[in-house]
Amino acid sequence: ALKGTLDTQLVGESVWGEVFLGFNGLLTKLELPQHPSKDFVHARMKSGVDLFAERPIPPSYLEYAALDVSLLLQAAPPLQEMLAGPTLTNLIQASDSRAVSAAANDGARAICFDIADDYKIASADLLRTMRPNDGFYGEELVIQNETDEVVSLLPNHLRKKLVPKPEQDMLFGILALPSNDSNEEEEKTTVPLDRLSDITLDIGRRPQCWINDERVFLCDDESKLVSSDDIKSVARKLGEFGSDNRAGLDGKLHRFSAMRNRNGDISGITVRIGRNVLGNAAMLMDLLVGTEKSILILGEPGSGKTTIVREATRQLAKSKNVIVVDTSNEIAGDGMIPHKCIGLARRMMVPSLDKQSSVMVECVQNHTPHVMIIDEIGRPQEVQAARTVKQRGVRMIASAHGDLRKLLKNKDLRGLVGGVESVTMGDVMAKEEAKRKQRLAGDEAGGEIKSFSVSKTKIQRGGEPTFEIIVEVRRGARHEWKIVTDSANAVDRILDGVNYKAQLRTRDPDTGNITLELVDS
Repeated sequence: ALKGTLDTQLVGESVWGEVFLGFNGLLTKLELPQHPSKDFVHARMKSGVDLFAERPIPPSYLEYAALDVSLLLQAAPPLQEMLAGPTLTNLIQASDSRAVSAAANDGARAICFDIADDYKIASADLLRTMRPNDGFYGEELVIQNETDEVVSLLPNHLRKKLVPKPEQDMLFGILALPSNDSNEEEEKTTVPLDRLSDITLDIGRRPQCWINDERVFLCDDESKLVSSDDIKSVARKLGEFGSDNRAGLDGKLHRFSAMRNRNGDISGITVRIGRNVLGNAAMLMDLLVGTEKSILILGEPGSGKTTIVREATRQLAKSKNVIVVDTSNEIAGDGMIPHKCIGLARRMMVPSLDKQSSVMVECVQNHTPHVMIIDEIGRPQEVQAARTVKQRGVRMIASAHGDLRKLLKNKDLRGLVGGVESVTMGDVMAKEEAKRKQRLAGDEAGGEIKSFSVSKTKIQRGGEPTFEIIVEVRRGARHEWKIVTDSANAVDRILDGVNYKAQLRTRDPDTGNITLELVDS
């Protein structure tokens, strides 16, 4: 590992408080000339070109590296004068630590959040060296499973894989329905309940569940099928399904959804296992605590959006008046008393999906929240309600399906990030717009784009985003989130046909340690 080096990015953070200060930015701070090719070469490297793989190395690349060294030598004297004494010693120690952590994390930067500075992002290696007690370094995840009640709803022959063998005799003796199949063989495997996401029961088909996006049948015997009596037994224990065909268990986070035939009879039930994961919002502490901006969490079904929303709610409710607008009791569970996962937050139940927008407005009018939590925005009236809430000065944390690019293609939901409009330009303005896009494309490609078509029609953002921050999550990558801290700029760049800047934050689930990379998306 490198020893005794001085990381210029850590210098920028320590002296000027700029975590992402680049080399040219450092030179500007020191009133020295910039490297004229730095941005060009960086763009080329980001486009996938390995500049220094060619042998012999082209003279132009050697000149580029030589100029880097020359400028560093010019920067050394003022830096030594500025950083004399213990500060320089600490920075060298932090630089050594960062060299080790960067190698261990494939170049990603270990970060934490500076509690003394409103939880702003900080380099973990620097803060541990300078002010170790001021750092929030992430949290170990504590997963709270409450699956026993779900298992107890199932008939005996459908639940054997869901209970470890030592517990089967006791549990079945107390909770099981009478079974006519007393001589049935023990199932060969047991499902790991900590990774169970869904259970699906359909009349006339084999019962199954999903573990890490893989199907697992609950009965190894292919002749054992779900019967109408099985479905009726589960439905009877749940009670009434709502107009959205959903039901729940009192005080629990699990969701039960019914499929019906043309006569309205229940033909299948999907059980979505709900979990509370303490520490799950730790990667967002700078955005939750250090800003007042609204945050939209995007992802496909099963990507963990609701779990993040729950923990974000608990964290914000420690110091804010937080109210959850809870459609289908998805966030805070079923029953009159909300689940403890939302901490001190309050909960407004939504009687049906078509009432969600009106409850959002009622919440603002009647209960003066600082923050409103909405689990899933999916209809135009909810987009309009969110805009109304925003205009009345209430912060929102919400979720929706998809990702940022897909959201912009969704006519019903793109108003969440400002919407899209088409404008017609005159000849002169159209040519200027083409030149602007040519420059943007050239900057991104690391070279000049020779031509760009002229169009008199321009697609642009329609207004200010309702949600300034976007968090993208993916199924199967629960500990890797893409974060856009300026949704307006990202939308503008997408509409211009170029990539936008994002942060890729990754968490070690065992330690809670967080790393960050800046990426083009």
